[in-house]
Amino acid sequence: MGNLSPVWREVIKIIKKSPVPEDPIHAKNTLYWLLRIEPKADKILRLAAFSHDIERAIPEKKVKRKDFSDYESFKKAHAENSASIMAQIMKKYGICDKEIKEIRHLILHHEEGGDPRSDLIKDADALSFFDVNLLYYMKRNPMDEVIFRCRWGYRRISPERRVFLKEIMRKNKKLSSIIRKVIKDE
Repeated sequence: MGNLSPVWREVIKIIKKSPVPEDPIHAKNTLYWLLRIEPKADKILRLAAFSHDIERAIPEKKVKRKDFSDYESFKKAHAENSASIMAQIMKKYGICDKEIKEIRHLILHHEEGGDPRSDLIKDADALSFFDVNLLYYMKRNPMDEVIFRCRWGYRRISPERRVFLKEIMRKNKKLSSIIRKVIKDE
């Protein structure tokens, strides 16, 4: 079993260089939400939360939405790409196959969840979208796309964890009105 420290260093270095301005903040914030939801999260859950979007930070490897006919296919390809990149990084540093397999599974399923551990990553990621990414998303997209993405993100959050949205809404009035509209329409 290898030491995860060099993996963390490489992942941090990659994400810091992302051309997507919110990526470094989102990585940290997703880890923050994971620890709010599950304070005893193990090292693999923590690494998966932080690195789940790593492919976005590597322009030559990033999947592009325009290349897919629907949003779900795009998100699936994004998750597969990020999982593959993380597996390669971990293999490079001699991390055991069991931990690589677990990271691959968690990142592959970070968009839809499906088991208790993947649900933790999915919920932390979705909460971080509302907490961090939404403001950036609003600057780059028309309002109908923002509403679509908010609805998609809201549906991802497990019902018992939607309570955390109230905390996010208290921090920003503009976000609060958009989130309220999405919640009301559901």
